[in-house]
Amino acid sequence: MTLTDISQPAPEAATHTLARLGIPESYVDAHGNVQTPPVMTLAAVAEAVSSGPVVEHALVCAPGQPCADLVGDLTDLDGQPVPGPEGIGPAAGYYHLHTPEGGRRLVISAPERLPQPVRGWGWAVQLYAARSRSSWGIGDFADLATITRSAAEAGATSVLISPVHAAAPVPAQQSSPYSPASRQWLQLLHIAIADVPGADRVDLRDLERAGRGLNGERRIYRDTVWTLKRAALERIWAATRDDLPAEHDAWVAAQGRDLELFATWCVLAETYGTAVWREWPVQHQHPDGATEFAAQHADRVAFYAWAQWVADVQLGTACRAGATVVADIAVGFDSSSADAWTHQGGVCFDFEVGCPPDRHNLDGQKWGLPPLNPVALVAADFRPFITMVQSALRHAGALRIDHVMQLWRLFWVPQGAGAGQGAYVHYPTEAMLAILRLEAGRTGAWVVGEDMGTVAEGVRETMARYGMLGYRAALRLPVDQFPEAVMGASSTHDQATIAGTLTGSDMDDLRTVGKSANFEQLEGVRRELAEVAGVDPDGPIGAEEIHKAVLAQYRRLAACRARVVLASLDDAAAVAERPNMPGTVLQWPNWCLSLPRPVEDILAEPLARELAQVLGARD
Repeated sequence: MTLTDISQPAPEAATHTLARLGIPESYVDAHGNVQTPPVMTLAAVAEAVSSGPVVEHALVCAPGQPCADLVGDLTDLDGQPVPGPEGIGPAAGYYHLHTPEGGRRLVISAPERLPQPVRGWGWAVQLYAARSRSSWGIGDFADLATITRSAAEAGATSVLISPVHAAAPVPAQQSSPYSPASRQWLQLLHIAIADVPGADRVDLRDLERAGRGLNGERRIYRDTVWTLKRAALERIWAATRDDLPAEHDAWVAAQGRDLELFATWCVLAETYGTAVWREWPVQHQHPDGATEFAAQHADRVAFYAWAQWVADVQLGTACRAGATVVADIAVGFDSSSADAWTHQGGVCFDFEVGCPPDRHNLDGQKWGLPPLNPVALVAADFRPFITMVQSALRHAGALRIDHVMQLWRLFWVPQGAGAGQGAYVHYPTEAMLAILRLEAGRTGAWVVGEDMGTVAEGVRETMARYGMLGYRAALRLPVDQFPEAVMGASSTHDQATIAGTLTGSDMDDLRTVGKSANFEQLEGVRRELAEVAGVDPDGPIGAEEIHKAVLAQYRRLAACRARVVLASLDDAAAVAERPNMPGTVLQWPNWCLSLPRPVEDILAEPLARELAQVLGARD
């Protein structure tokens, strides 16, 4: 579909299928106004969704509770009969129900509520930016261990980290942690080379010098970091591959076909020099055609599987070092990603997800991520979603789901269209929430849903019913209006820092990159913050004034009702720049700025210590 088609009438047959496919013909925007998507958008979305196989939706029940629809023969996923009374929910888990009519239906037996966190506080960390003196140009899992240990010693209960999803092993490294190559596997750039088993058996001094030399600039050069770390990993692999520990062999075997496919994709990407798998030879554009290639490159495939084991072990160590790690799950994956290659039959590549215009993003947003077809997701027994959640909870004690509305609906924008020309598509919410309750219940993890922006009616009520915390930021809502069942913060990774707000530099940045914004409102926020901090908004603003404003803002957060409150390490370091400027690509160094000083220094500085005291006084 082209932009010129947008205003043309939709085929009548397509419009008739909208309700059945969960595609509303209108929606209420963030201003309370009813918006109607272009008819050709609705028709194109309907055609894409209806292309998936039609199967019965999953049946959700609770262990030991009556379930009237649970009639038929129940088996586990291996086909073995499950004993128990008909019409009563079985033990927590996944099953297949074979109905008297001859159908088959996935059954999800899940606890009725999610585990809950205690009242407390924590740090919010962009892990890539949190470099220590021993880092190789980017924050790593050893640095995360330092942060979680320091957080626990200061009385914090949690550490929220940016997504650590995998990136493609190609020269042009993806900067955004929210546009991953896979949400199931880990970012190899976060491996701390010195902690890799066998690192002491090879000479890495040249690479280490070059890696640590990257810390001299705030800018993060991921391509250079990857070149150095890949070389180091290759040296260690060459020295250890013939006598790997039994723990490695067991872990790789346990990951099975999923890891084999991901490692194969990595080798294909580096072989062809691009992660854009649709540009590879035809036989390798689908996993079924890559078997012979994987056999021919068995050592390299094993290398990437080993590297994932290394990353997994290091993340696990960091998660056990101190405060609870809250893993952040991105809303999707890149169209050229391993996940897209693996699950391509269920991905709608002619669209990208985003959000319609709202009061904070006047132009709306497009995120460059293709949506999963909800019909195909049901047909796949939710496997892509289940494996993603299981991977995230392998070590982390809690989850933050970015744009939690993805569990209810996603805003699909046709490729080449503006963000305002999209339409919403509904997802099988009850089943996805049940999967979250089941997997979180198995590990005792609590869950936070980022529910800011355009939120559909009933979403927050459903979150409360199941015990999912919401997410609030003081730049969008006054802290005295925060409800209790939320994680509260001063701002998000897409918003201004306290230093950027107080100094007005964030408004200057917005103007420089040409972003639309309500500058009158932003100036009001700046002056209100200055007043609370006892700072003259029209006078000189330096380090002392920023220090006062940071403490003033977090005193308000400490006193609010939110169950968990977060202090950003960017604020503790008095960083003025946003980590990410939504709607920009080359105009801003998105996800590429490190903290201005080593993270161990920032955590030991007076401002961080005072913040810990302020937040630790929460009753």
